[in-house]
Amino acid sequence: VLEDVVTTGQSALKAVERLQAAGYTVDRVISLIDRLQGGGALYESAGLQFEALFTIQDLQKRYREIN
Repeated sequence: VLEDVVTTGQSALKAVERLQAAGYTVDRVISLIDRLQGGGALYESAGLQFEALFTIQDLQKRYREIN
C-alpha cells in the first residue's frame, strides 16, 4: 500500500485490512513522509514492513539548511 503521509497509520491499515479481506496479499506500506507519530510501529505490529522515503525530521533539517 502506498501512502503519501503517515501519522498514526490508521488509514493505510484500514486499506490493508480491506485488501486482505478481498484476498490480496499485502506485506508492506510505503510512504513518502513519515511524521514519526507511531504509524511505522503500528504497521510492524500488524506484521507489515514499513518504508518511508523521508521523515519529518529529514524535511525539517533540509528546511533549516536552505533558510
